[in-house]
Amino acid sequence: METSPNAARLRHVAAIAAFAWTEARRTRLPWVALGTCGLLVAVSAFFRSLAVIEGARLQLSFLAPAIRISAIVLVCLHTIGSLLREQQDKGTELLLSLDLARAEYLLGKLAGYMLVAAGVCVVLWLPLPFHASVVPSLCWLLSLILEAWIVVAAAVFCAITFNQMLLGVAFVLAFYVLSRAMPAIVLIATASPFVEPTWTHAILAASVRAAALGLPPLDRFTSTQWLIGQGPPLTVLVSLAASAFVYAALLSTAALVDLYRRNF
Repeated sequence: METSPNAARLRHVAAIAAFAWTEARRTRLPWVALGTCGLLVAVSAFFRSLAVIEGARLQLSFLAPAIRISAIVLVCLHTIGSLLREQQDKGTELLLSLDLARAEYLLGKLAGYMLVAAGVCVVLWLPLPFHASVVPSLCWLLSLILEAWIVVAAAVFCAITFNQMLLGVAFVLAFYVLSRAMPAIVLIATASPFVEPTWTHAILAASVRAAALGLPPLDRFTSTQWLIGQGPPLTVLVSLAASAFVYAALLSTAALVDLYRRNF
């Protein structure tokens, strides 16, 4: 019985994703994540021992942002490093020389790296349920995974476009930090009491607002305040999931366009 073209494409995507997962496991990424998790727990316990009062809250206030930043950095480094290593070893040329469309290759890589990112986030998240309620910590984990998926899409785009490790990592991390800090930048540019409301200030404020529209609202993701209270409402999580899907799709489309432009 002949296999339908759609089923064959799904098998290609699944095979590429499985290869990306196997590569992450063989490159000792799980052990790096576990080691990072242990180190963060030890440092947070040290900070707790220094506190006179509110030691548990101080530990949580350090541990949650440290887990988020560590997860983003590990996911960024692994994604860009894996893609560039495959390109340098001519693995990309070999795969694309087969009966494999470039869109299938990219979708498989994205699916595999997003699965790896989710695994890294789960490993680093493991200490949080011991310091916060279960439901808020699960919401925090879901938001962290969505945030990591945006970073995966940005890392894939940078690896294909720039083809350099240092430039790609710098671009992704700058993109992440700018997306996190953009609300504060908009507030400074539009509501500063020390700037006169001239036409140049109006143009600058409009430019900053326009730039903010093109960046994901990462300041709304993975808030430490969720762990202290009851967690975010369901509508907030749905909104974050929609934002993550839109921006990951845009970055993936840009990476696909650049992949078709390249000659392997």
